[in-house]
Amino acid sequence: MSRRMIGGQITCIYRAYDGGELVVTGRLTLDGLPEIGDEVPLNGRPYRVRSVDYDGGEPVLALEAQR
Repeated sequence: MSRRMIGGQITCIYRAYDGGELVVTGRLTLDGLPEIGDEVPLNGRPYRVRSVDYDGGEPVLALEAQR
């Protein structure tokens, strides 16, 4: 990751997009909360964090597939 992740292990809700189209949603456990622009591995593919929002106190990541 380009920058250091903040905090310890955390479970996030994610929405993964490919070419702007929503392809999968779910929960993902990471070693820390990523920042916008960080790369996150998902199902063997790299995804870039587009946004980090919160819903009911839980972090929600919007991820975009990297080509």
